[in-house]
Amino acid sequence: MFERFTDRARQVIMLASEEARDLGHRHLGTEHVMLGLIREGHGLAAQALAECQADVEPMRAVVARLVGEPRTPPAETANLPFTPRTKKILELALREAMRRNDRYVSTEHILLATLREGQGIAVHALAECGIPPEVVEDALERRMAAQGAKDRSVIDRLTDPGDHTIQATLRRYGEDRHTMRRVLESLESLHRRLDAMGAPPDPGK
Repeated sequence: MFERFTDRARQVIMLASEEARDLGHRHLGTEHVMLGLIREGHGLAAQALAECQADVEPMRAVVARLVGEPRTPPAETANLPFTPRTKKILELALREAMRRNDRYVSTEHILLATLREGQGIAVHALAECGIPPEVVEDALERRMAAQGAKDRSVIDRLTDPGDHTIQATLRRYGEDRHTMRRVLESLESLHRRLDAMGAPPDPGK
């Protein structure tokens, strides 16, 4: 769906849509994205959530209570629109990836954006399940740091330890102006696509 999203990140969105439909909701909110992050099961986000004892069943029950019962379930073939807050989360995830010089948006960026935005039903659902959002963020940051160290180690092994020019070039690649311009264009494209899909008001407003 989005060019810079990894397969796991796209899977999270698919699972979020599935959760929204199963709950009979007519929108795709941050709460459904959180359920998708837990269910994905393999990415850094799912690992951090599992470490914090986030389980899909109690989370789903809290989401159902917070959002409420729908009057009319969505049609099976209908595309569920993102809420404005979900659109914001996806945009923040891309910006977070850019800030870290990552050339992709994966589950960890989506979770980090959700936690730092801090106002969605997803964060409230975590808290109601007895899981402080800041604890999840700490667990996620540790895993992201460990993964970053592992990636840097791979780069070092692929280059001659004495060839500082090659190593410096590889490490500067994420700051290349052309790459950053393409990322910004991708961000603008993502924003236009989300706007074109339409967005209902956030639940509870």
